Amino acid sequence: MPDLPEMTPDLLAALLDDANHSPAHSVRAALARVDGQPHPRVAALTAHLRAVKHETWVAVTAAAGQAPPPDDAGLTRLMAWEVTAARALPPGALALPLGSTGPTVQDALLALVRHTVWHAGQIAALARRPLLV
Repeated sequence: MPDLPEMTPDLLAALLDDANHSPAHSVRAALARVDGQPHPRVAALTAHLRAVKHETWVAVTAAAGQAPPPDDAGLTRLMAWEVTAARALPPGALALPLGSTGPTVQDALLALVRHTVWHAGQIAALARRPLLV
């Protein structure tokens, strides 16, 4: 198995940026495929993704001693904010636990990347599916 690169705030920011904004396989790309009346599940998925991102970043910024995400940010603004926030994390912050028994900042953000890509795929699949009445 090849050695994986050491995780850094810049690498986590790049992963989040790709999951959020890449032209082919991201939340932005999936939402761009939605045309006409979207499947009702698309709204639920985007609201859920926004809530999970916000909740994760509230915990991450509390552990790292940084300013939390804006409470009024929608998904699009929050996706841009989190890339900048990840890049601004001090390298030592990645090893900090979230709470007394939680995962580390690094583990939480890697899980957030996976979660984001998962929902991007779901949104993309629903964007192609006609709404059955």
